[in-house]
Amino acid sequence: MFREKIKGKMNEAGISVKDLVSKTKINPSTISSFLVGNRAISNENLDTILDALELTLVPKSKFVYQGEKPQIDPGVQV
Repeated sequence: MFREKIKGKMNEAGISVKDLVSKTKINPSTISSFLVGNRAISNENLDTILDALELTLVPKSKFVYQGEKPQIDPGVQV
């Protein structure tokens, strides 16, 4: 799911893998392998990519947290 959203945003914004590598400083093979579905990506790298593409994760309305509910930045509207 993340993979398709990221690829869609890259396509929409005209950002190549090389551009994304430049923005994130993540190893090119890590990004390429993730985008083609050959490997998972770490939470840290996912967060870095989302920041670079100005994407955010928003839980679906019926999402139920497992464990402790995360703290939300007071400046963020939900």
